Formats: sequence, C-alpha cells, structure tokens
Amino acid sequence: MNTSDTPNTPARARLPRTVLLLCLSQIVGSLGLAAGATAGPLLAELVTGSAAYGPTAMGALVTGSALAGPAAGAIMRRLGRVWGPAACNLCATAGAAIVVFSVHWGLVSLLVGTVLLGAGTTGVMLGRYLATDLVDEHRAPQAMGLAVAAVTVGAVLGPVLLGPTGAVAETVGLPPQTGLHLLAVVVFPLASLILLKVRGGGGGPEASATDVPATGRGSGRLLPLLVLGTGNLSMVAIMGSAPNHLQHGGWDLQAVGMFAALHIGAMFAFAPVSAALCRRFGPRPVALVAALCMTGSLAFGVLGGGVGSDLALLALVGVSWNLHLVSGSMWLVEVTPEPLRHRAEGLGELAMGAAAAAGSLGLAGPLLSLGGLPLLCLAMAAVNVATAVALFARARSRRTPAAPIPVSMDSSKS
Repeated sequence: MNTSDTPNTPARARLPRTVLLLCLSQIVGSLGLAAGATAGPLLAELVTGSAAYGPTAMGALVTGSALAGPAAGAIMRRLGRVWGPAACNLCATAGAAIVVFSVHWGLVSLLVGTVLLGAGTTGVMLGRYLATDLVDEHRAPQAMGLAVAAVTVGAVLGPVLLGPTGAVAETVGLPPQTGLHLLAVVVFPLASLILLKVRGGGGGPEASATDVPATGRGSGRLLPLLVLGTGNLSMVAIMGSAPNHLQHGGWDLQAVGMFAALHIGAMFAFAPVSAALCRRFGPRPVALVAALCMTGSLAFGVLGGGVGSDLALLALVGVSWNLHLVSGSMWLVEVTPEPLRHRAEGLGELAMGAAAAAGSLGLAGPLLSLGGLPLLCLAMAAVNVATAVALFARARSRRTPAAPIPVSMDSSKS
C-alpha cells in the first residue's frame, strides 16, 4: 500500500487523484462487461440457431475470467500492478473483435472469442486490489469500496445500450446482437489507457520464497478464497437461472430487464457500505455475516413465489455477493505478505471464476431440472451454511487460548 499518507490521515480525507482515475477506468471498462453477459447468449443463438447454446457462451465467459486471474498475477509480478488489468482489457478487446466476426466464422470462433472476452471481467475486478495500493492501510477499505461501486455505472448502463448499439451495428452491416461487442472493442482499450495514468500501484519483481516470512506461506489464504468462491458460486447460479424463472412466471422482457438491473445495482452499489463494515469490524466478521446473509436471501427462492419474493431474492443475493466480495478481498490482502499479494490476488480471481463456471455449467442445470429454482436455492444455501460453519470454527480457534503444558511433580522431593 502507498505509505505516503501519514498514519494519522483521517479515513474521510480526500482520496488521491490516482484513485479517482482508477474509478474512471472502472466505469469505462465495466461498459464492456455486458457484451459477454447480455449479448453473448443472444449471439450464440444467432450463430447456432439454438437457444441451448446460450449457457455455453456464459460458461466460456467465466472460464476465460478464471484463466485470466493467474496470468494477470504473473504479469503484475514482473511488470507492475497496472499492467495486469491493462493486459486483461486488451485481451478482452481482441476477444470482442473475434466474436463480432463469429457470425461468419461459426461457433468455435464465438467460444474462443468469448473466452478471451472473459479476461475483461478479471481486468475490471482486479481494480479493487489496485485501489488498496494507492492509499494507506487506514483508507484501503474505503478505496476498495469506491472502486467496486464505480463498476455499477457500466454494469447497469451496459445492458440498456443493447438496443442503441444494435442499431449502430446494423448501419455497418452487422447483426444487432454484435452491438455491445463493438462497444467493448472501444471501451476496453480506453480503460487501459486510463489505467496507465494511474501511479502508485505495486510493481517490481516478487520476492523469492526465502524472503517471505514463514507465517505468510501457510493456509491463511484458504478461507478468504473460500469466501470469494462461495459468494460467486451462489450469485452466478441464481443470476443465470432467474431470467427463465421470471419469464415462466409471466414477466415480459422489459420487466425481466428491470429485475436484472436491480440485481446488478445491488451487487456493486452496496460496496461502500461493505467497505465501511470491514473498516469498522474487520473483514473476518463481515465474511461470516455475508455467508449468513446469503443463506437468508436464498430462503426467498425456496419459500417464495410472488413478485415480492422474487425482488427480495435478486436484491439480497446481490447485496450478499458484495459482502462476500469486499470482505473476502480485504481479508486476502490482510493475510498475504505484500511480496506475494499479486499471486494471491490472481488466485482469488481464479477461485471466483472457477466457482462461477461450476455454478453456470455444472450445478444450475441439473438442479433446475430436478427441482426448479427452490432446489437450486436450497443447495446454494447449504454451501453457504458450510462456509459459515468453517468461518465460525476458525474464529473460535483463534479466540481459544492454548492449553497450559502440565508440569509433573516429583513426589519424592516433597
């Protein structure tokens, strides 16, 4: 973290200009995220003639995000902090361009391009870690919260631009489904240019293992990785299933879009509150609250069935995911020695991406076919309960003092 600020700097003091530039990059880059999540399944149906390939496109997207995490971590260790997300954004640019031409090249090119496009998700999400390097440790949660909240603008606005960008695509002779991908080709390089204006991120080579304290090499990072993975698994499973559930419930596309906007807004806009909770109570207790909150949120999907329960499910799952994201990320930063932080952050993105792939490709389909949304929510609730138990057990073990070593008494000397 940047130590140019004195330890006595108030938490509410004005943040450095670099944090504001980072937030601008987050806003611009997040405009490209809708290309894969919103337009990807539609384009897959156009290319193949079957809606069954929509989930395949989403699976390719999250797979690309998972693979990009460790690769970005390696780049950051060698070249510096800003180069990791910048490289991810440029990779996503190439992927979006390939997807645009997949209408002529076929399904394989669509999937390859979508995998590359998934790196853009990693590039945007890595911005939260860069934010903590730009300020002193007292303001790290605040900076991370702002970096995540900035994603709200593009994440909510991007899907709304599906129609206008589709009209632009048609004017150049392309299908309207490629409009958001054309937007991604523009915004991802622009986000990278803004990132290169940011200074203060961790750079330089990573220290060797012998330079790292032994306490930093253990399993202390497993629990924050579990928190990140659990949150993303739950959110992706529900987010990927909700549109069909809502349509089967009689909602039209406009209403489904409004429900999705509510969910996405809750996912990112709540970040300053999550950050304030981490600053006040620490990331570990907030992570436990996140697992319990997600469990309670999923109850609306198990027991509900009306408009109120659907709204509560999507909004509260979004808020709970944000608690997972911010607390897990801050916890990961807290327990990782600075020389190893880039590698740990790459593993964090890998955990989130792998969990998202498991949710979208492995679990959601079979569970929905067996018992619908209630069974899927019940399964995700069980995962969060297990995570909460692991976090609670860890907290108890940290508070329990070591038992004193018994001292034997030699009665012959009495």
